Amino acid sequence: MATNKGGSANIGVFGALSIGVGGIVGGGFFAVFGITAAGARGGTPIAFLIGGAIALITAYSYIGLTLRYPGPGGTVSFITKAFGTGLLAASINLLLVLSYVAIMSVYAYALAGYSLPYVPEGMRPVASHVISSAALILLGLINYAGSALVEKSESAFNVGKLAVLALFIVVGLFASGLDWSRLAPAEWASPSAIVASGMIGFLAYEGFELIANASDNIINPKRTLPIAFLGCEVIAIVVYALAFIVGIGHLPFPALVAAKDFAISAAAESFLGPIGFAIMAVGAVLASASAINADYFGARKLPPQLATINEVPSAFHRSLHGRSVISLAVIGVLALLAVNFVSIEAMSSATSGGFLLVYAALNIAAVRLAGETGANRFVPALAAFLCIVALAITIWEFVSVPSTVSQAVAVAVIVAGSIVIEWVYRLGDPRVGAVEGGKVTAAGLGAAGTPQDWPRN
Repeated sequence: MATNKGGSANIGVFGALSIGVGGIVGGGFFAVFGITAAGARGGTPIAFLIGGAIALITAYSYIGLTLRYPGPGGTVSFITKAFGTGLLAASINLLLVLSYVAIMSVYAYALAGYSLPYVPEGMRPVASHVISSAALILLGLINYAGSALVEKSESAFNVGKLAVLALFIVVGLFASGLDWSRLAPAEWASPSAIVASGMIGFLAYEGFELIANASDNIINPKRTLPIAFLGCEVIAIVVYALAFIVGIGHLPFPALVAAKDFAISAAAESFLGPIGFAIMAVGAVLASASAINADYFGARKLPPQLATINEVPSAFHRSLHGRSVISLAVIGVLALLAVNFVSIEAMSSATSGGFLLVYAALNIAAVRLAGETGANRFVPALAAFLCIVALAITIWEFVSVPSTVSQAVAVAVIVAGSIVIEWVYRLGDPRVGAVEGGKVTAAGLGAAGTPQDWPRN
């Protein structure tokens, strides 16, 4: 197993665990709380438990891969090592980029949704587009300003979102009026609907892979990484389960569906009054802004690195004052188009579908590289199987209900889009200097295998 170099390690167990918890808990949960609960009803905690179980098993794959290949490369590095730089690996990497674009639009929707109750009702349709678009533009400018400003803003966002979520859970559990009967099996949706809702909510577990990007700075990685990867997932599962118990226990289902765009605020209002509504709205805005901020920071570094191994046009190499402006602009524009022309349900489904397939590929990569990592092949194989089965059940549920067919289409579009875009690009610009038979050659290995500035995935 590879380890970090002596003098560079400065992140201990608590620091690594904080990276994972901060990356997972926040914007995604606020964004899909109402949508998931509306679909799974009383079975929502079970739905999120299924998603958490898949993420937890996938974390095992990350442990082995990160210990063997430490550094800021993360998911893209692992995929490239396992599959080379052929069309398959390139499409998976591009799917990761598009999934980040989709999730950023979901966060922008959530930020606007929790702001709209304070906007006059007649202005809300227009205000939704204005607020979500303004958030994407403003946070894009913050990222252009430099990483120092990003890190300072992230610290403030993280403290705020975790504080208000803790308040919601602690006060809600002890407040009067908590109706446990809404969580009884009689109130659950069908099993397939619970799985489908859980997979929509799967995006709320995205973020734990950030630990891998900091692995070369971690003290005693053999001990720290397992605790951090598995611990942050367990913490997220517990926090989400408690939050759903509070939310569903205090808010009847008709009211929850009516307020699905700002469901946590509506639930908090039932036991904390208007001040509770306001506090949770502020927390949701902070969490959503934090998530957009972090995903901009990570996603904008992906295309330049993919350009290094000829998976996207070389124009993404260009920078202005050391910043990848073209990458930042393209990602921002795509997110703006998504948030203004696609529904949040479709984008949530596309995001979860994209990440499920990326994680399935990551787990398959762990199986392929098990000879080098020394990991057990069964666990990542099981995780890959569960990712694929869960996605298949979700797609089946979507196409079985006329009102949700568009969500299945959204998943198909983001997956097919990544393949078609990469295929067309390769037809027009067949650079093969770093590729021989789908494997990374010496020319490409320096860029793909041991880069100094891989993106935070």
